[in-house]
Amino acid sequence: MKKDMIAKELVHLDFEVKDQEEFFDKMADELYQLGYVRETYKSALKEREANYPTALPVEPYPVAIPHADAQHIITPFIAPVRLKEPVDWCEMANNDEVHKVRFIFVLGFMKSDEHIELLQTLVDNFQSQELMDQLIAAKTADEYYDLVCNMPGMDS
Repeated sequence: MKKDMIAKELVHLDFEVKDQEEFFDKMADELYQLGYVRETYKSALKEREANYPTALPVEPYPVAIPHADAQHIITPFIAPVRLKEPVDWCEMANNDEVHKVRFIFVLGFMKSDEHIELLQTLVDNFQSQELMDQLIAAKTADEYYDLVCNMPGMDS
């Protein structure tokens, strides 16, 4: 099921944004235009992130996993994004700690309990130096998509 949620059309390599706000604007607009989310999604995503930041301080590279509540989602998705340049992102459960994030996995769930196992799978994989180096080195969106789809645990 997890692999089925990875939206190939939402894979972005070297996505250019100046900050988190611009990232949310661009991604939310795209998700809305493609029919993944409701009109309420953008404001819900920004509000949730302000209250519950999503940067994970994993080594070697911090990763953000922004998401909004299920009522704003039409079709479940995972949108894997690699930014061209890192942006500041507050750490999960610690607003005072800011990380330079280049990897963002935007998550959209239909059921609130769906995300627990997926989050654990993602966090486990984000701690792999080898995998993260491969994600940094990916040259095409197809290569990036394949790496994400083939992360251990994504096929269960």
